[in-house]
Amino acid sequence: MDSLWPQLLLCWFAVFTIVNLTFGLSQILRNAGIVDVLWGFSFGTIAIFFALSGDGHETRRIALAIAAALWSGRLGLYLLIRCKSYHPAEDKRYAELREKWGDKANLYMFGMFHWQGALIMIFCPIFAVPTWNPNAVITLVEWVGLAIVAVAIIGESLADWQLARFKKQNSKKVCQTGLWKYSRHPNYFFQWFAWVGFFFFAIGSGGWWTVYCPFLMLFLLVRVFGIPANEEQNLKSKGEAYRDYQQTTSSFIPWPPRTITP
Repeated sequence: MDSLWPQLLLCWFAVFTIVNLTFGLSQILRNAGIVDVLWGFSFGTIAIFFALSGDGHETRRIALAIAAALWSGRLGLYLLIRCKSYHPAEDKRYAELREKWGDKANLYMFGMFHWQGALIMIFCPIFAVPTWNPNAVITLVEWVGLAIVAVAIIGESLADWQLARFKKQNSKKVCQTGLWKYSRHPNYFFQWFAWVGFFFFAIGSGGWWTVYCPFLMLFLLVRVFGIPANEEQNLKSKGEAYRDYQQTTSSFIPWPPRTITP
């Protein structure tokens, strides 16, 4: 392609189309949780698309595609397994929304799917910029970015595994082991940390302006659809035990637990 814009426009059109197809599938399955699966797999797929269509040096494009595919593929597979485990029931979040919205549920669900599609489009550029860099040398800041992504993949995988293992034996209790001893949402922290890594990787190609990506993701996870919904659900299901957990444990950044003096 001759410039970044045709690449982005084609990607945005593809995202719009896939969002509509995914919504149609959710109607057939009557399971809106499939939108989480779309979110999980989307960024790795987008990075691979940019890597294949960009005109930058192939080493950088391959490095980006591998890093994003490993990170996004793991998340997408985890969310797919979770969605399948609930089916034919829906994730409680979406079941409650469907009940709350009543007769207009399908209309609002359609809007919710496209809201997530719009966010995917907004985050696209961070994966596109490096694929246009012709420099054959991977810079130090890019290596730092790849290292951060690697740490994020390991951390998020470990957090998800620890929680799943705990739930098998203590489904009604609050997980306070492993990484969950230091953060109430270590999975979200490492999910965000990956975006920091991709930003560092983009810096090596002049992508300073993509700094909005990690900041926007931080805001979304902490204030919009990540922590708030999860905290609300945990308070409903675990009550006072979770309130005690909130008093002693960091909400997001892993940190030594606080000691509460009676």
